[in-house]
Amino acid sequence: MSSSEIDLSEFYSPLGTALIESIYFDDYLSIGGTGSTDILAAEAGITAASNVLDVGSGLGGPALHLAQNHGCRVTGLDIVESNVQTANERAAARGLDQLANFRLGDAMAMPFEAGQFDVIVGQDAWCHVPDKDKLIAECARVITPGGMVAFTDWLAVGEMDGADRDEVLAAMAAPNLATLASHAANLDRHGFTVLKQDDISAVFISQYNDIIARLESMEGEISETFSAKLYSIIHNLNGRIRRAFDDGKLGGGRIVARKDH
Repeated sequence: MSSSEIDLSEFYSPLGTALIESIYFDDYLSIGGTGSTDILAAEAGITAASNVLDVGSGLGGPALHLAQNHGCRVTGLDIVESNVQTANERAAARGLDQLANFRLGDAMAMPFEAGQFDVIVGQDAWCHVPDKDKLIAECARVITPGGMVAFTDWLAVGEMDGADRDEVLAAMAAPNLATLASHAANLDRHGFTVLKQDDISAVFISQYNDIIARLESMEGEISETFSAKLYSIIHNLNGRIRRAFDDGKLGGGRIVARKDH
């Protein structure tokens, strides 16, 4: 998930991730939390026998939840070294390191052998990948025939251009945004059959409004612990994203697909 335009290691620095996690949910850098993970697990048919890859695993939230609740093996892949280190430390601290492990690597050039996984998941993270087609091509390479892919992602649902687009992408640390149609086309091109492609923008908006409310309730805490200036910066960035939701330009989707050939 490297990009010449955006340094995710800077955006998701230890300080940055600590702030995001405090506003979102424990172990999560995505707005859906465990509820979204449970839906993806159900859609992908994850069981204790599953060998799962979580692409864009962050601090390990989805992977640790799946290992804890389903007893499956989960490998997390993330490009931010501090995220990988933290996720592995949390897995070990909870006695889950025999099931969950985390690797440093690029989603467009995964450090895995072909056909290694039977389920691939992603939770609100693939927007950070510069080349979505390369991402799906790598998913196709490392998944077994008949394997399932289930992911949620931030999507472009309306026209954004110029400074408006640049501001939203910068606030999200995203080089570009896919659409439901473009994700589905990439999956089809690489031998997947798309089983579901749902616009869940209303869910994303509801989740994000909850996040904004939580952030605003923490204004005093963040200002005292860090600075009022930092709180203002965070609030302005999140406000820019919420305006894109309100304007019908930004949304979310959930896609489920099977690798047939």
